[in-house]
Amino acid sequence: MNIRNIFSGHGRSRNDYSETTFQRVIEEVQTVRSEMGAEKTSLVRTLKPLKTGTDKTVITLSPMRSLSFEDFTYPFSSTTKIRDALKLQVMPYSAAGELEIFPVILEKSGRTSSGIVWYVSPDELDIPSSHSQKIWPSPLPFVSGLKEYGGNGATIWIDEENISSILWQSNRPVLYRWKKLSGHDAEEEITAWYDRYCEARGLVRGGNFVVKASGNTEAGEEFSDVISESVEICPWIAEVNLSRRVLEGARDLERTVRMLAKVSGGLVAAGAIMLGAEILDYYHTSIEVTEARERSEKFYRETFDPERTGRISNPVTLARDKIASFTGKGEEGRQIDEVLADMGEVFSDFSDSSMTIDTIRYNADGLDCTGTAPDMTTVLNFRRSWEEKANLVQVDNTQFVSGIGYRFDIRIRW
Repeated sequence: MNIRNIFSGHGRSRNDYSETTFQRVIEEVQTVRSEMGAEKTSLVRTLKPLKTGTDKTVITLSPMRSLSFEDFTYPFSSTTKIRDALKLQVMPYSAAGELEIFPVILEKSGRTSSGIVWYVSPDELDIPSSHSQKIWPSPLPFVSGLKEYGGNGATIWIDEENISSILWQSNRPVLYRWKKLSGHDAEEEITAWYDRYCEARGLVRGGNFVVKASGNTEAGEEFSDVISESVEICPWIAEVNLSRRVLEGARDLERTVRMLAKVSGGLVAAGAIMLGAEILDYYHTSIEVTEARERSEKFYRETFDPERTGRISNPVTLARDKIASFTGKGEEGRQIDEVLADMGEVFSDFSDSSMTIDTIRYNADGLDCTGTAPDMTTVLNFRRSWEEKANLVQVDNTQFVSGIGYRFDIRIRW
């Protein structure tokens, strides 16, 4: 059975924790007498240095009386969701007193996560602390002392008032136990208790690693070595921090998440309302545009060209051209004989095709033609031929007519 007092060793410093400051919690019962003469006792926790380091990290070892833990496995890995699930799990026991929850994830596989959750009474957290401080259960960081037993056995912490211990199986904690230190045979009693417990539960007994903290003022270098090696064996130990600062951070995060969820829900609702309003506005605008276009086409047909069929892409421009021709402005600008000469030259390129021009409208601004062609390529080539002779050539409307081909309108402006 391995029993060591690491406060007396002198080993080689070789790990990150060699420069870490360690301290431990001292519990003292104080009696206060009121003005009426009544006496009231209270448990006061103070800090005592164990090992002074040079870095900013401070780790406090506390022999917590109410501490317990258990394993958990959930089909999600969000810390917030895990905390919420654990709160629901312990809710039936809240009548016995409040419990603070400290989950530590040990493994992740896909969306599934498993780990250890530490339960502790809020009173245990009344420890003077700083922002750089971590709080560990006293027997936690000494599992490397059980390496010759395959990580099986008990790490035991003994100080002036407490004897706290953790039972390990294959470097994984399975039980935490605290009892008040009473008599010189307390160490033998706890080891014997673990002998009986492991035998009854069919667990591997392994060995013991005992840390005797009482009466020691400064730990040796072996103290840091053991802790550093323990963290190498169980990296999750570095994530343990049973302090109010962690609780406050988790609660702040939960409040922030809830607030953001409410804000995002409001934004989604507002966005849905605005989107609905925009869709309705677009629908009404589309109806108005369609009605205005249909009215314009109707007015153009009734006024200028009753026999016109199909869509009219720009009735306003066509109406303006008609009015210009009616007012005599068609005689100004390019002469009709020049226009006919250009048309004859253009048509010379289409003598072998079946394209025909049915209607020609001439005015001062240009020429409008309505005709038919066997295919769309012929229409595009006809437009391209006019582009060399005019400033603007635009096909306004094309419509396929069975047995005839493509009926088209073309606008030519000088």
